[in-house]
Amino acid sequence: LSVVSAMAVAVGMRGCVVLCFLVAAVFVGAAGTNTTKTTPSHPSFLILFVDDWGYGDLGINCLTAKQVPGAREDLLDKESSCFSDDGRSITPSMDSLAADGMRFTDFHAGAAVCAPSRAALQTGRLGARNGVTGNFGPGSLYGLPTAELTIAQLLKRHAPEYITAAVGKWHLGMKPGFHPLDRGYDHYFGLPESIDYGCTDTKMGAPDSGCPHWPVDRCPRNKQDHNPQWDDAVCHPGPNNPWAYSIPLVGNRTIVEQPVDADGSRTGQHLSDRYAAFAADVIASAASASRPFFLYMAWSHTHVPLVHAAKFTNASGKGVFGDTLAELDDAVKTILAALNTADVENSTLVLLTGDNGPPEDQCDWGGSKGPFLGRWQKTGQKGGSAGKLTSWEGGHRVPGVARWPGVIAAGSVSHALTSTLDYLPTIAALAGVPLPADRHFDGHDITAVLNGTDTVGHDTLFFSVGGEAYEPSTGMGLLSPTALFEAVRLTDIKAMFRVGYGPQCCRGSNGDANTPFNVSCQPHQRLGPVPLWLETPLLFNMTVDIAEAFPLTQGSPEHTQALARVRHVLSDMQHSLDTDMRHKANMTHDLLHKLCCNASNVVCRCNELP
Repeated sequence: LSVVSAMAVAVGMRGCVVLCFLVAAVFVGAAGTNTTKTTPSHPSFLILFVDDWGYGDLGINCLTAKQVPGAREDLLDKESSCFSDDGRSITPSMDSLAADGMRFTDFHAGAAVCAPSRAALQTGRLGARNGVTGNFGPGSLYGLPTAELTIAQLLKRHAPEYITAAVGKWHLGMKPGFHPLDRGYDHYFGLPESIDYGCTDTKMGAPDSGCPHWPVDRCPRNKQDHNPQWDDAVCHPGPNNPWAYSIPLVGNRTIVEQPVDADGSRTGQHLSDRYAAFAADVIASAASASRPFFLYMAWSHTHVPLVHAAKFTNASGKGVFGDTLAELDDAVKTILAALNTADVENSTLVLLTGDNGPPEDQCDWGGSKGPFLGRWQKTGQKGGSAGKLTSWEGGHRVPGVARWPGVIAAGSVSHALTSTLDYLPTIAALAGVPLPADRHFDGHDITAVLNGTDTVGHDTLFFSVGGEAYEPSTGMGLLSPTALFEAVRLTDIKAMFRVGYGPQCCRGSNGDANTPFNVSCQPHQRLGPVPLWLETPLLFNMTVDIAEAFPLTQGSPEHTQALARVRHVLSDMQHSLDTDMRHKANMTHDLLHKLCCNASNVVCRCNELP
């Protein structure tokens, strides 16, 4: 693997096709001489992690939205129409995972924004414990605190036979000590952060809706290059971005190209194809060595700016977002085929999910929350997002699928309360790896959920946008005199302590079914209503109201009993935090230390425009 992948990274996947094939043939042939392939004693693990992915963006979820417990027929309005609502799914490969495995209807991300969600998945701990409660940027000097342990680090510590690889968006720090290769991964190929943290080379794609010149505003060689149109500094995808930066593609510790050729318009090889090829190489190499693998595949799809290869234009009939989703599904198909070709399909647990819900301020370039409307926010609050960057269900309830042939019943559906926080404890248990005893975990081993013997899952989950706890000791207590977290979910009750924030445009408007979703957000609308902390939270009965439309009547017996339960679990959580080993990420940044292959260029360009 190291020989082939290093060569692929160095010369680019397009130029590597023939040469790397020959090297691989020699490498695999030598490895296979006079040997008999054996089956690893523990399963392999593949995590497919999609960016900004709404519950309704998975075709099978869209087609079954009315069947989710607590859904209301009268609240499935235009806002919850999905991208396959004409009866034709545009995610057949990902749907096949559900058909062959288990689909979750009550599955949650560990946070409602990029880096905190990734930290929660990697550690099995909320931001209140692991310390990552905000996003790292191009100049970040640190990352996920080094005392935290990732899934890959646990495997390497106790089960070193695992080959580990991270592909795609990392967003947890790139400096020594924080880089994927320093966090348990043998191989890395991807982007340091979100694809809108700088410019890319692309001739197509849908913009961040607030950047009207994005389609004609590519990364310049310098400020005088072809007299480019400059967007305002608040617009990430233009050359006048806040970091004077273009997104690099990194292979292990080397910048392969900067800016990344996101749509293949410069190199002829689209980024998603390069990711899929790298992932397939990891799978094939591990299989040839009879070793289990842990592959963390974190896509930039469907984060803005939306970019897909030209061959997917109009492939979905659902616009640029649908076409981007179709490309993602095609790349997943390639990786699943690699499992089959390597004959490791039946020994691999595949986990498919997203990092948070869809951004409602992206209008037609954002996805669908499905039936999780956060309706009170649109009616009682008179506007504001209920998707990404909020603790309404649509901000963190995401698609969840697990497949393991012969272990997980095909076509099964689980309504258990589960989370990406559960990935680390579950993988550790299945790999025979003990959890460290010096810290608390918010995730659980959900093996019993996967085999169908547990239908409940968690009793409680806690939510804040970044997974943070609002405590005086963290400096955040003044923001919330009323609650430890923004929201608390019991099996049947959801408590919302913080409301009124989030962009107030497009799908973040008042929720009128006639509101057009293809209009641009104005700067003042992106801020949304002033956040409001409630002394007595809104309480929703999730068994009948997943749209969060009708809070329980304050003072009613049902409300009184539910509120007592919420207060009790918050008290228990405070005690857990007080007695835990906790960390706080250092968010210091210095743009002089950003990844840059050519400091003399205005956006660190080292790859010429055609």
